[in-house]
Amino acid sequence: MSALSASLDEARDHLRVIRQTMERSTQYSTLSGWSGILIGLTALAGVWLTRAIVGGRVVTLDAVRADSGQLAVVWGMALVMAVAIEFLCNKRRAASVGKRVVSRLGAHILLAATPAFFSGAVLTLFFYQHNLVPYILGIWMLFYGLAICAVGLFSVRPVTYLGSAFVASGAITLLAPVATHLYLMAVTFGGFHIAYGIIMARRHGW
Repeated sequence: MSALSASLDEARDHLRVIRQTMERSTQYSTLSGWSGILIGLTALAGVWLTRAIVGGRVVTLDAVRADSGQLAVVWGMALVMAVAIEFLCNKRRAASVGKRVVSRLGAHILLAATPAFFSGAVLTLFFYQHNLVPYILGIWMLFYGLAICAVGLFSVRPVTYLGSAFVASGAITLLAPVATHLYLMAVTFGGFHIAYGIIMARRHGW
């Protein structure tokens, strides 16, 4: 009985250590408030430039093909800037809480988010080929939201809220009039990120 009691106590100690480790990993996120705000501003700039390039036209296949080179540069630069901002801000944040931005947990997060990003990229190409370009923005919101929800499994609660908001907004966008899609893009990728960045900064620091 004494041996069994000792084994149970040892198992409880292991569980307590595991629970405390998991709580610490979620309490101190390496996600940065600044990254959300700066990515939101980058998205707003991309929407503004898209509007300036396309003009008063609805974002259709013909409009995109007419200005495909410029739009590819705009959103390609926006993507590169977003990735750079996320990495640099999170690296700074990780150092401030005694963590590394590149870690085993980071690899798990990347693997969890990859299927949604890959699926979004495939559907983007599919919609482009089948003259469904106006609906690509909704697809971006939907699959980006799914990727963020996957990241939220390993992080703090606001990340899950952000992902859920994108999933809901993507569904709404796909059902909304096409003329509103670019404005909804500004609200989600711009406004949601900025609001998320402010919330993260207030709760967990910049």
